[in-house]
Amino acid sequence: MPSNYYIKKYVETYIFDQTLTGRHMVFLAGPRQVGKTRLAKHWLNLHGCRNLYFNWDDIAVRQAYLANSRFFESPARMLNHKDPWIVFDEIHKRNKWRDILKGAYDIFCDEFRFLVTGSARLDLFRRSGDSLVGRYNLFHMMPLNIGEIIGKPFEKCFLRIMDPILSADAFKNQAELPVSSDIKDAYNALMQYGPFPEPFLRQNERFCRKWHQDYFSLLIREDLRDVSRIIELDKIENLILLLSPRIMAPLSMANLAGELEVAHTTIKSWLEQLKRLFLVFPVSPWVKKIPRGLRKGKKWYFMDWYYAPEGSARLENMVATYMYRTCKVMTDMGYGDYRLHYVRTLDKKEIDFVIARDNKPILAVEVKKGDMALTRPLKDRKKWFPDSNPIGIQVVDKRDVLQKHPGNTWIMSVERFLSLLI
Repeated sequence: MPSNYYIKKYVETYIFDQTLTGRHMVFLAGPRQVGKTRLAKHWLNLHGCRNLYFNWDDIAVRQAYLANSRFFESPARMLNHKDPWIVFDEIHKRNKWRDILKGAYDIFCDEFRFLVTGSARLDLFRRSGDSLVGRYNLFHMMPLNIGEIIGKPFEKCFLRIMDPILSADAFKNQAELPVSSDIKDAYNALMQYGPFPEPFLRQNERFCRKWHQDYFSLLIREDLRDVSRIIELDKIENLILLLSPRIMAPLSMANLAGELEVAHTTIKSWLEQLKRLFLVFPVSPWVKKIPRGLRKGKKWYFMDWYYAPEGSARLENMVATYMYRTCKVMTDMGYGDYRLHYVRTLDKKEIDFVIARDNKPILAVEVKKGDMALTRPLKDRKKWFPDSNPIGIQVVDKRDVLQKHPGNTWIMSVERFLSLLI
């Protein structure tokens, strides 16, 4: 694909749906360079509002606001367009940005539509006192997935179905569809180059390596400094390097603290800051009614699995990112509170991932590089989840595998499984 090729994102199919958002402002958060700005400009072009893009990193935009707080009104009205869309990009970096948006929305909410894009701070501010309550809906834009790359229409995911029997039937119908060569090619390219648009579209190994090096440095040296008071940036970089070989197991904060010569609480704080930058994300243990289940120790993964070691670790990280993304999408769409967990007991019985909807397990997944023997914990998961009947899947990094076992349990190729997620 050419590097300027536009890949339509699934998030576009629901964030502009008024049955979901009403006339609220649409807030779109996500990792840096995931394509938020390009999506915003593409949306404006589709609706004849090309000139209503305002990037608040641009000094001309800031000066226009200082001269006239309604600087966007005249360009919007002169389009003679019903419900023109206005994009404010990176406004969250400005002082009193919430007051700016509150004023604009309160005056123009019946005439204009607002799309606000940003990253760490935009996702973070809602946790504190919020003057914008009732005026916005927050959505997340995640890196590319297989369906977006091959142009597969956005379809209803089996995970949204409340009835477990109907959900299992929907999964079976979707899982048994043919896997095209496009899906396999997309999976191979994603595994090699990662899910961010620019390195994926270039598909050049040297460019990909350089891009990821620069991206890593940019997040730590600029973005992290902007959203936190952390000054020990060298130790943050070392933390990420130490995190890479540890992603498949619960993370020991004490061990990391000892290696980096900082307090245990400092490591926890640093990881939370890196999570806000969408560099890493945690998977918490599932402990409800699990005998001898681990109650502490999150597993941490990279949003971009390119940073994970090649082999089993990168495969597991890729599946984790897909499932985390799906949880975000399903929650954003209002189908429930979807969360990603893992199960591990003191005697080291484990299921790699469990998706729970409203605190009820609905999907259990084991990831294996090539092992075709069904794992005992996945086979016996009913003992851990007696009050639910989650679908069980063992994904393997082998092509053209699809096996059904008793109790809604499957073994399937990883690219087939990932193509079913959103």
